[in-house]
Amino acid sequence: MYKRANNKSLVLKWNITGFFTILILGPLFHFVYNWTNDSYLIGAFVPVNESVWEHLKMGLWGVITFSIAEYLSLGRVVSNYFFAKAIGITILSLAILLIYYSYTKILERNILVLDITSYVIGVLLCQLVCYKLFQLHHSRMINITGAILLLAMCLVFIIFTFYPPHTGLFRDNRTGTYGIGAGTTDHTEK
Repeated sequence: MYKRANNKSLVLKWNITGFFTILILGPLFHFVYNWTNDSYLIGAFVPVNESVWEHLKMGLWGVITFSIAEYLSLGRVVSNYFFAKAIGITILSLAILLIYYSYTKILERNILVLDITSYVIGVLLCQLVCYKLFQLHHSRMINITGAILLLAMCLVFIIFTFYPPHTGLFRDNRTGTYGIGAGTTDHTEK
């Protein structure tokens, strides 16, 4: 629940702005690793190869980056900011995974326009879920739980950049390798 009724439009504006900002940030992040000459520090936060897992980082860090600014405006307006963001990022990632694995199972290959579409749908669902959750009142403990979940997600993504499990989700589809240094995110080779 909003702490002040007149903040509903403020929350809506931030969610719409977030949708477009995250749509821009994610794809931009896709190329940052190459632009920084494969910096391991930068690689912890942006895709470092062409695995599905590394592409999920575009959504996670896009939302996190936008949320830093958004929190300054909405953090005191909604009672469950971190919880909503944790659920939103989870929905974003699940949407991308569901769409990607569904269409590649049917078509037996990946198609860039469908990958981009899955990202757009994921971001849209993330922002819609956040907007709806912002309208609910949750206890301080729920919000703290959300903050812990966000921190855990960030740590898992960083750790798996350097120490990925050797499963299909983490496999670079072009090189067959895993983790940082496994491949490039430069699409000019395709």
